[in-house]
Amino acid sequence: MGRLKFPLSIALPGYASCSWRDNEGDLIAVGLWTPDGSTAVANVCGSVRQAGPERLWDTVEDLAKTFVVEPERAAFLLSVTPTPQTVSCGRGGPSWSLPTAT
Repeated sequence: MGRLKFPLSIALPGYASCSWRDNEGDLIAVGLWTPDGSTAVANVCGSVRQAGPERLWDTVEDLAKTFVVEPERAAFLLSVTPTPQTVSCGRGGPSWSLPTAT
């Protein structure tokens, strides 16, 4: 998920992740969770479990299709207005609303 770290930080603010490896050091699963209680665990065999209000692994899959190679951070644009703040990848690319302070 290395190439997706920056896009994930925008698409899933506050996310955390971990991975599990077998005794030989081979990756067996990846887990994600967000502050709203959403979780996802994806095993290398292809099974995925998701729980909570957001479908986290669906977001990972969408980003993997969009960013086949690691995007350059300079490609991301920040739009600041009195109400929504958004980040987009290029003009007309995917965009995400940023969380607002409460």
